[in-house]
Amino acid sequence: MTGINRQLGRYFIIVALLSVGFITLVANISINLFFSNYIKETRSKDDLKVVHYVEQLYSDNSGLDPQALMIIMHYAYSESVTVRFRDMQGNIIWSSGTPETMHDTTRDYEADDSSLAFQGYPLHYKDKKIATIDVGRPKSIISSLEDKQFLRTINSVFASAFLFSLVLAILYSSRISKRFLKPIYQIKENAKLIEDGKYKKLNNVETNTYELHDLSISVKELADRLDDQDTLRKRMTADIAHELRTPLSILQSHIEAFMDGVWEPDIEKLSVLHNEITRLTKLIKELSDLSVIEGDEIELNKSEINLSILLHELIDSFEPIFIGKNIHLHKKIQDDIRFFGDEEYMKRIIINIFSNACKYTNDDGDVKVTLEQLNDTLILTVEDSGIGIPKEDIRHVFERFYRSDLSRNRGTGGTGIGLTITRALVEAQNGKIRIESEVSKGTKVIIEFVHEI
Repeated sequence: MTGINRQLGRYFIIVALLSVGFITLVANISINLFFSNYIKETRSKDDLKVVHYVEQLYSDNSGLDPQALMIIMHYAYSESVTVRFRDMQGNIIWSSGTPETMHDTTRDYEADDSSLAFQGYPLHYKDKKIATIDVGRPKSIISSLEDKQFLRTINSVFASAFLFSLVLAILYSSRISKRFLKPIYQIKENAKLIEDGKYKKLNNVETNTYELHDLSISVKELADRLDDQDTLRKRMTADIAHELRTPLSILQSHIEAFMDGVWEPDIEKLSVLHNEITRLTKLIKELSDLSVIEGDEIELNKSEINLSILLHELIDSFEPIFIGKNIHLHKKIQDDIRFFGDEEYMKRIIINIFSNACKYTNDDGDVKVTLEQLNDTLILTVEDSGIGIPKEDIRHVFERFYRSDLSRNRGTGGTGIGLTITRALVEAQNGKIRIESEVSKGTKVIIEFVHEI
C-alpha cells in the first residue's frame, strides 16, 4: 500500500505533465490544421497571381519566346514556386525547374519532383484556352527554413514548459499535499484518541476545506456521543444494580424474618413482598420489551383508530389518579380525529406519557392534554406543571435507563426505559416525539403523526 501523500504527489505530477502535453498536442494540431487551411487559401490566391502574370506576358508578346520564359522562370523563383506548361493533350512542354527546356518547348517532359504538389489552371489567350499552367509548391505546408525554424521554436518552448512543470510539480507536490493532508492527519489522530477512549482530548482541526471541516465536526460529535454513552453505561449499571438490589434486599430480609420466626406472615408483610416482586416483574418486562424494540422486531397491527375517543377513555381511566394528587386536568380534544395505526401501541404511548405527567407533577398541579389536526398532521400535546427537566438532560431523556438527577429517587423514579420504548413505538408508526421542559416550570411532550386516512 502507498501513502496518500505519495499518491497525491504522483497524481499532481501526472496531471501537470498531461496538461502540458495536451496543450503541446493541441497547438501542433492547430498549426497543421487551421494554419494549413489559411496557407492553402493564401497559396491559391498567389497561384492566380502567377497565372494572371503569365497571361499578361503572353498577351503582351503574342506568345512565349525564350526571353519571356526566362522572365517567368525568374518570377517563379522569386515566388518560390515551380511553373510548368501542359499542352491540350496534357503533355508537359516546359517547366521552370529545368532551364534547358527553354530551348526546346516542343518536346515532352515528365516532372520527376515528387516533393511538389501541382495545381492546374487554364491559360487563356483572347478568351480561349490554349494550355494549362501547373503551379507547384512543396507538399508540406511547413516547408521553408523559416517555417521549420518557427515550428522548432514553438516546440522548444513547449518542451521547456514541460520540463519546468515537471520540476515545479516535484518540488511543490509534497508541500501542497502535506498542507492539504495536515487536517486529515489530525482527524486520523482524533479517531485514534476515540479508539483509546480519550474522548475529551481531541485535537482542534483547523482547515478551510468545507468537507474536511464537516468531517472534523462529525468526529467531535461522535466523540461527545460516545462519551455520553459511556457515562450512560456507567449510570445504567448503577441504576440496574439499584433497581435489583433494593427489592431483593427487602425480599431477603422478610423471608429470613419469616424463617427465624421473628415475623408471622400476615397480609401486610406479604403485600410488601408482592409489591417488590411486581416491581421486579415490571423491570424484567420492560427489559424484554426493550430487547424487542432494539432488535427492530416491532410488528404493527394497523387499523383505523378514533384518537379522540381513545384519548377520552384513557383520561377517564387516569382521572382517579389525578384526583388522588389533586392535579387539575385540562382537556382540549378536537372531535373525530382518526388515525391509521396500532391501537395497542397507541394506548401504551399515551399511558406512558400520562404516567410521567402524573408522577412528576406535584400535588395541586396542572396537566393539560391537547389533540388537534393541522393540515395533514395530528398533534398530541401533554403539558404538566411538574419538576421539569434540566436543559442539559433533555437530549438524553430518550436514552435507555437515563434519568435526570431530579427524578432519581425511589418515590418517583422509574427504570428509565419508558420513554425509550415510547419513542420507538411512535417512530414505528412514522411519528415524531419531542420534549420541551424547564426546571420547576414543567414539561411539554409533543407527538406528531402524519394523517393517513
